[in-house]
Amino acid sequence: MLADFKPRNPDYDHVVRDSFARQPYMADIGAWIDRLEPGLCELALERRPGLTQQHGFFHGGLVSALTDSAAGYACYSLYPPDSTVLTTEFKVNFLNPAQGTRLRARAQVVKAGKTLFVCQADAYAEESGERRHCLTGLFTMMCLTGKSDQVNFGRDVVST
Repeated sequence: MLADFKPRNPDYDHVVRDSFARQPYMADIGAWIDRLEPGLCELALERRPGLTQQHGFFHGGLVSALTDSAAGYACYSLYPPDSTVLTTEFKVNFLNPAQGTRLRARAQVVKAGKTLFVCQADAYAEESGERRHCLTGLFTMMCLTGKSDQVNFGRDVVST
């Protein structure tokens, strides 16, 4: 059951979606936000050959990365304005091969602190209406207050 978290930023939906849209890796893999609520985020992507390993399953690094981003954005949805998110730790267990036509990562915040947030996240491979649970993990995210979410690799920071 999802806890009743209150976002500290009333504009969280725009802020999260804007941050997600600026992630080149998420764009490269074709991921999108499928669901976003305070303390919850679901990301999804479609299978294509560049995202698989030698057996045709979604690559484990990709499964972990998608799930990490879902966890980060679930936490970020609860952060105050003028802050950004950074993963500090995660531990995942692969439960089944990620075999399917779509990969979905679902994350929800378990504990919202002042600086550290703990998030439970799972990944599922989907195909023909069936879902296979392929990863479960626990993620810890840091809320960096007073830091812009927009960085331009050494150039001036752009603010929204």
